[in-house]
Amino acid sequence: MKRDSQIILKRIIIAVFIVFVLAVLVFAAGHYVLERMRVRLLCKTDHQALLEACNELSRQVTQGNLKPGRYEVPKSPASEVSKFPRPILELRPRYVYIDDTGYVAVEMTGVLDLHFGVCAYPEDFEARFKRYEYRDKELIPRLWYYDDGYRERSGYDKYIDRLIPKSKAK
Repeated sequence: MKRDSQIILKRIIIAVFIVFVLAVLVFAAGHYVLERMRVRLLCKTDHQALLEACNELSRQVTQGNLKPGRYEVPKSPASEVSKFPRPILELRPRYVYIDDTGYVAVEMTGVLDLHFGVCAYPEDFEARFKRYEYRDKELIPRLWYYDDGYRERSGYDKYIDRLIPKSKAK
């Protein structure tokens, strides 16, 4: 009897250890994927082309050719999302939000309450919304990067600054 309970206890310990190792591996893989997405957005994207693409979506809303709202990119590839400008689609964002004010947000992820992406503002945005707060880091005029890490981790701005090549840093 005692031997059977020891065997069961050993199996439970091994099972818990395996689950723990798998959880660590999944977390590490998820972190790696998020970092690649962040690097693609911050370092490998033509920010001016991305701003122009966002401005195009804003114009489509203004002209009535596109409704303001949230567009889930992976979930609606055959809809109007397929007509979004290439610089946005190449990022493979989770969703694009287009406001009727001209504001456009390209959200890269919303996994585990971790959000990051860019916000684009039309040229006349400041004149119309004087008290509006911009996001975390200006990449180029009217294109701002946002990341929950700025609010959650001390020194996060230095980490992001190290990611961005000097040629892209403002």
